[in-house]
Amino acid sequence: MASTENYQPLITAVEDEEWSNPNVVMRDLSSERVEEILGRRISVVGWLKLIAWESRLLWYLSGASIVVSAFCFMFSTVTLMFTGHLGSLPLAGASIACIGIQGLAFGIMIGMASAVQTYCGQTYGAKRYNAMGIIFQKALILHLGAAMILSFLYWYCGPILKAMGQAEEIAQEGQIFAHGLIPQLYALALSYPMQRFLQAQNIVNPLAYMVFGVFCLHILLNWVVIYVLGYGVFEAALTLSFSWWVFALMNGFYILLSPSCKESWTGFSRRAFIGIWPYFKITIASAVMLCLEIWCSRAMILLSGLLPADPTISLDSISICLLVKTHT
Repeated sequence: MASTENYQPLITAVEDEEWSNPNVVMRDLSSERVEEILGRRISVVGWLKLIAWESRLLWYLSGASIVVSAFCFMFSTVTLMFTGHLGSLPLAGASIACIGIQGLAFGIMIGMASAVQTYCGQTYGAKRYNAMGIIFQKALILHLGAAMILSFLYWYCGPILKAMGQAEEIAQEGQIFAHGLIPQLYALALSYPMQRFLQAQNIVNPLAYMVFGVFCLHILLNWVVIYVLGYGVFEAALTLSFSWWVFALMNGFYILLSPSCKESWTGFSRRAFIGIWPYFKITIASAVMLCLEIWCSRAMILLSGLLPADPTISLDSISICLLVKTHT
């Protein structure tokens, strides 16, 4: 039987009092002290306390980010829900444009923005706050360039969908919906770098408040456009674009006006164009990786339109399943 002489409790006798105080436990300990504790033999009760502390910390850091991501994806879901009341054909066209074509844009924008959080997080940890603004501006330039390229895909998505074998009426509805989403591309190009820029500084709660407010506004606007005014697919897409622009502008005003960003954002600089090519290579790698991951599931939307049965019903049902999968 192993000797218990070298057994050390989680907190020594001197620290038993602070360990028993839930307001002091672990929270006020330095990283070195936590590492020292983890290097010991810890009792079961000690491990449970560590797990509880770590869980609270993780939810504190990630809870608001989860809210932001969930509501950002639910913007499109709400628009598709209201579009479904226009009929099965409008829903099929909106689904193939929103989940298929827009999914590509989401993958590119989110993938490119991941580099912002990586680099800005490193510079924030090193307290090089001015460098964060330069990285952020590089991201804005590249995202806007990507939005301009993707605009051609959105504009000509009808012929592209027909060439891929989609039914002509579905491709036509999808093209109409995609045309209304073109303004959204530029809102995404602004919003995602701004989100990552703020998250790198641990500014997540304001983002959660913003996205929740815009989400409530988005539901109201869709109800007015579809039910009250009786508009169609194109106007529903414009509503989605408008809501994203409201969110992007709120992000921008927060960065410009909040004291929390006064050190990291000091205005536009020509230095943003220096070294943009190496940064581009990092962002494009992230974008390709995330796009392939997203399109592994979203490609089913395009394939469902090729089924020999009624493609409208197939697209509608598959889009609903994918939306449920995306939010779970």
